Amino acid sequence: MKKGLIIGIIIGIIILLGIGGYFYFRGDGQGEDEIEIIEIHNQNISGEIREDQIWSGEIYVTGDITVIDGVNLTILPGTVIEVALTDDQNHFFGSDQPITDIYFPKDPPFYEKEKITIMIHGILNAVGTVDNRIIFTSVSENPTTHDWHGLYISHGRLEYALVEYAQGNIGIQHSSDVVISNNIIRNSLTCCICIGHSSQLSPQILNNDVYNCGHETIDYAGGSALIKGNYFHLENPEIQPDPPRGGVGIVVYKNTYPIIEDNVFEKLTNAFLFLDNSKYEAEEGEKVILRNNRIENNGVGFRINPGYPMEVVVEENNQLINNEQDRLTL
Repeated sequence: MKKGLIIGIIIGIIILLGIGGYFYFRGDGQGEDEIEIIEIHNQNISGEIREDQIWSGEIYVTGDITVIDGVNLTILPGTVIEVALTDDQNHFFGSDQPITDIYFPKDPPFYEKEKITIMIHGILNAVGTVDNRIIFTSVSENPTTHDWHGLYISHGRLEYALVEYAQGNIGIQHSSDVVISNNIIRNSLTCCICIGHSSQLSPQILNNDVYNCGHETIDYAGGSALIKGNYFHLENPEIQPDPPRGGVGIVVYKNTYPIIEDNVFEKLTNAFLFLDNSKYEAEEGEKVILRNNRIENNGVGFRINPGYPMEVVVEENNQLINNEQDRLTL
């Protein structure tokens, strides 16, 4: 009897341990989830990403990508991401109707559902090196400045990468938890970096080389970003549909309060454009800080809409050198 009782207890313990282990690895118990990381190397990819992934080698993006909230996408140094010219099947984003811009009438109509978007709602960890950059580019042998839609980042880091040939190369619209640093960002139709059109955001834009941006290098609609140590310039305007138009450095909307310091602005139509329209309310006591910038060989240094409140702009130790006009209110 005693022996049978002991055997029964042992069997019960084994069963309990088995059930506990099952729930532990499912994440239904008190233990930690087992994390599955999927490695993507030299593959085609599109669709929704619901588990952590690591990209390496050559990645060919054939359709819209969405990394869902809470999921990590890690991209290793040297990875080349080539984006197809049209979306094969995953029409996650945008309208069927053509998008046009009255200020840039020669821009081609843009069909969002036909162009690929890479949307990171989760966490991006894309950190290359000086000698081994991560590359986001068009698959085309003859690329244009609007071959794909763009890379949209809600959380994470993009460092030592090259991003090119998207309509708007980088979009930051959902969170301030974004660092864009030490990248080459170039050859975009509209804004090379677009920030704060959906909500007021304060990402960090640090030490990037940003050029040949059709409308503007940064279109900043709301928040208090740190924009520091970047080189903004225009080298090849002829790659755009309407070369004489656009080519602006930073567009600062009213009621947006960035810190812009230690940057170089060169060969742009307007280094700064201060717009008098805003989606947001004024914030009492907030200032735009322009500090230690070199603004050289541009058409206009500061172009100011008449309704923009320049009293909120604090200028410290900026160098205005050999611009056709340092300031123009128009």
